[in-house]
Amino acid sequence: MSEHIESLEHNMTRPVRVMHFADTHFGVELYGKLDPETGMNTRLLDFKRSLNLAIDRALDEDIDLAVFAGDAYKNRDPRQTEQREFADCVRRLTQAGVPVVLLVGNHDMPPIRGRANAVEIYRTLGVRHTHVFSKADIQILHTRVGPVRIAALPYLVKGYSIAREEFQGKTIDETRRLLEDKYVGYLQWFCNEIQNADDNIPTILCGHFWVSGAQLSSREQNYFGPGEPQVPLSALTAPQFDYVALGHIHKHQDLNRGQHPPVVYSGSPDRIDFGEKDEEKGFVLARVQKGAAEYEFVPLPESRPFIEITVDPVPGDDPTEQIVAAIKRHRLRNAVVRLSYSVPQGQQGEIREKEIREALGAAFMVAAIQRNVQRDRNARNSQLTDTLSAREALSLYIDTREDWRPQKSRLMEYAEPLFAEQEKEEVIA
Repeated sequence: MSEHIESLEHNMTRPVRVMHFADTHFGVELYGKLDPETGMNTRLLDFKRSLNLAIDRALDEDIDLAVFAGDAYKNRDPRQTEQREFADCVRRLTQAGVPVVLLVGNHDMPPIRGRANAVEIYRTLGVRHTHVFSKADIQILHTRVGPVRIAALPYLVKGYSIAREEFQGKTIDETRRLLEDKYVGYLQWFCNEIQNADDNIPTILCGHFWVSGAQLSSREQNYFGPGEPQVPLSALTAPQFDYVALGHIHKHQDLNRGQHPPVVYSGSPDRIDFGEKDEEKGFVLARVQKGAAEYEFVPLPESRPFIEITVDPVPGDDPTEQIVAAIKRHRLRNAVVRLSYSVPQGQQGEIREKEIREALGAAFMVAAIQRNVQRDRNARNSQLTDTLSAREALSLYIDTREDWRPQKSRLMEYAEPLFAEQEKEEVIA
């Protein structure tokens, strides 16, 4: 075996060209609609188009290896259509003779031990050139330019990774620290194995987890709870790793910029929702050799844009004209758009909704139009007089609040014990 590896090492004439991508999330249908030509949701078509554009560029660059760092699908039980469309993309790589690493992410992982993960079928069918990693492992893969070592660390699920007695009775913080220790333990094991191998094979660490210090989108800040483990960056920057290919966080970033090894989140090829509206989407092309690596982020400008428009019209001027002017400052073609505008209470009658909707007509989808009415806080409802009971006054006040009116009956019900207590005190007095 060692003689075979040595001969392969001598055949390596240039760095390994690697396509690094992640978080394709086929099956997300938020802000999508039915495409009449294909019968599929337009968001599935979006994600497939973006991934195929990335594959086009990667094949043009004559890549030797494709590394997918997890989360192929929206959930652990993808529908057959989503599986077919993702497989169609992977096949383009394998038919070109490119080995493909498929790492299991948290969205691909079944909640119960023994059930198949979402990409298990590639291993079960023995699909040529595909290598599925569902647990921490090290393998040497053979590319057209020589061997590459893959150290794979998928997302660790608590129930799989920690013995029941270990986390029983533990707090969320204590359980999180146990998982973090597991990640660090696996990474140290990788380093020991690679160091003991003592060869010139380049090593790519492929992982799907949150690295401490990584920037999260607003969506991920809400999604990651207090129990989400954070792996220390220092555990990933060991010299045994030549390139670190990460998934799980959708924003592209290098956490070890300018130093060796690069610790890179490729980011996702397309946007999920408005929480990612300001993120540039794409994938990474890397060139990896023993002791060195360089990479470039390849943006995909064709990814579906999400545009949020907020307008605060100047009081006195025509509010509709100001809102329409603000809309026209944006390029809405193919975009999912959300509009929010404020209007003084006295100018509500000047809002011409038809003109506003016509101005939004070029958008692929208008997700929401939200009107915020600015009320004069100094104005007093003429019906609110000292002769009204507390119950009557609250009822009238709720009627003046658009945001409270739908909950009026519930609010009045909650306030009833206070009214009853007040009336009892008045009788005693």
